[in-house]
Amino acid sequence: MKVAAGVILIIAAVFNLFAGLAYLGGGAATSGFSDAMNSSMMQEHRSQMTDEQKAEMDKASDAMGSGGMGLMIFGVFLLVSVGILIAGAVFLFTAKKAQFIMAAGGVAILAEVIGIMITSFGITNVVGLVGGALAIYCAKSMGGNANAPIETV
Repeated sequence: MKVAAGVILIIAAVFNLFAGLAYLGGGAATSGFSDAMNSSMMQEHRSQMTDEQKAEMDKASDAMGSGGMGLMIFGVFLLVSVGILIAGAVFLFTAKKAQFIMAAGGVAILAEVIGIMITSFGITNVVGLVGGALAIYCAKSMGGNANAPIETV
């Protein structure tokens, strides 16, 4: 079961790698659009707008700017989680460092829950949730045998 949990954590890490890059790029693009709305060229067009249109544009610009930064922060969190999940998988394969494995499982579950709240529930979320839960279960079952090697029968 430790090997299966480790493999699932590695698959979740690969999904998090691509998702992290996508969130980082999407957040940067959103922040860029927000900055473009405040550029000098847009200021010329603002002089031709009504007060209501200006207020609506300001509201959209503020929402894009703060939303883009949030997406970028989540993208960085996902990229950091890639290393943590791979290290947790390696420790699962060697049956060592049960505390770190539990932390890696928690990070996997946290990443998926935040991803579900930002977008929607999908099959890639299932992989991360199952991998995190299995990692925590395997780490708890290590108990006193945490330093024993994996059985190769």
